[in-house]
Amino acid sequence: MKAAKWLLVLPAALLACGVILVACGGGAKEGEPHLHGSETWELEASYANMPSFLEDYTDQTKHLYSVVGKYEEIMQLVKCYCGCMEFDDVHTSLHRCYVASKNDKGITWTDHSGHCGICTEELVKIEDWSNEGKTPDQINQLIEENFNPNA
Repeated sequence: MKAAKWLLVLPAALLACGVILVACGGGAKEGEPHLHGSETWELEASYANMPSFLEDYTDQTKHLYSVVGKYEEIMQLVKCYCGCMEFDDVHTSLHRCYVASKNDKGITWTDHSGHCGICTEELVKIEDWSNEGKTPDQINQLIEENFNPNA
């Protein structure tokens, strides 16, 4: 009789563990896009690995995502002025508009910037000004002057 109870309890326990694992994000694997609020997120091993969601975007957008690692320091310094600082999941810098997180598992890309002309334009300017030899501090000041509506 006891064995019969375990035959019922064991499958239910395994099912419950599986549901909890998926609900806590355990179902999302590297290279698989998934929704996070209004954004699509995708975990990749490094900045060299572009997210698959970029297949649906222009060459310009693909290029901008490809240079995020190169301009990471500057992007973390500057604010984005598209309104994303007012989200529930606040974007604290332009970097957050491209990268949701970076840790020992890799880079979690977000498609936020792919839908936002202001985020895109800010990175275009960062690349242009960097190529002109401007310092990160100078670029931050130029972003403030050109994009901050309160400046």
